[in-house]
Amino acid sequence: MEFTKENMRFYIFMRGKLGESAKLILETLQTVCGDCACCYQSVCSWVKEFNEGKESLSDCPRPGRPKSCVNDRAIASIKKDIDEDHHISVRELSDTIGLSYGTVHTIITEHLRMKKVMKLGVLPHPAYSPDLAPCDFWLFPTLKDRLAGRKFDRIQDLAKAVNSELRAIPEEDVFRKCRSG
Repeated sequence: MEFTKENMRFYIFMRGKLGESAKLILETLQTVCGDCACCYQSVCSWVKEFNEGKESLSDCPRPGRPKSCVNDRAIASIKKDIDEDHHISVRELSDTIGLSYGTVHTIITEHLRMKKVMKLGVLPHPAYSPDLAPCDFWLFPTLKDRLAGRKFDRIQDLAKAVNSELRAIPEEDVFRKCRSG
């Protein structure tokens, strides 16, 4: 059985009502819970509160900033904003949602597992296309430029023109462009 904070507080409550010292209660908690036991100051504080009449095992809410603003609502809001505008910046998101830049960045990178490379979103897999080799980024535009303005009535004519234009490109150019990326 795992000891929760409430379990430990109940144990502190019962042992404190029996008149045991905070030090003895802590030693017993450390024997049972090991490293998961609360600290001496917490035991003293709870013994004092229970002796003053507190009966609730829950901790009172404290003023100030919460420990973490990362919650399901914040994650969903950021995901929705990114889906609506893929070019939105982390700064714009933080201003819109009211969270710090670091918190928004953490949600994007760790919770949503998104990243940007050279200001372009990186998809986990190609959208609807096969993987393209670097030389394809040079070869296709070159071929398009060479065939620009020509009309083909049949698919066979287009295939012949593409083949002849591809053969007309010097082999050294293809390898040089592919190597240079």
